[in-house]
Amino acid sequence: MDIREFNEALLASSNGVIVERRQSIILPVLVFLVGVALLVGNCFIENGTDANNLKSALVLIGGAILLVGGALCGARLFGGGSPFHTTDNCFLVRHQYSFDRALLNDVVKAVESGDISNLKALAESDIAGVMVICYTSPNSNFCAMQAFAYEEYVYNAKTALVIK
Repeated sequence: MDIREFNEALLASSNGVIVERRQSIILPVLVFLVGVALLVGNCFIENGTDANNLKSALVLIGGAILLVGGALCGARLFGGGSPFHTTDNCFLVRHQYSFDRALLNDVVKAVESGDISNLKALAESDIAGVMVICYTSPNSNFCAMQAFAYEEYVYNAKTALVIK
């Protein structure tokens, strides 16, 4: 099971309600600029025995923030998009639930009925014998989910993609 395949199935079956869209780049650019500001601010501190630790800390923290901001910018510019609900005008939130293999029938029934509350009532497990991927909209009751079971080193779909 590949998350890209799940996203493609979600986009194909939503009749244009769900589209793939990139998230805003404003926050990563701001993080990058904070890192630059810390590195530039380091240049304005005079050298001295008392300031050497401060200068070293600014270089370390500024460089780390600069690298994180740059990586986030690259991911937002060149990475794949996220599922976006056009009528709610928001990005979908991805949840992944893991269950014990013994609960397969209960999980399949909950997913096929599209009832997220029954799914959340089941006891989750640290070992994902059965996994449910669920996308929900924070602005409405939209929910898309599918159940997968771990068999022979891969996750195989046990239900069709259910959109409610």
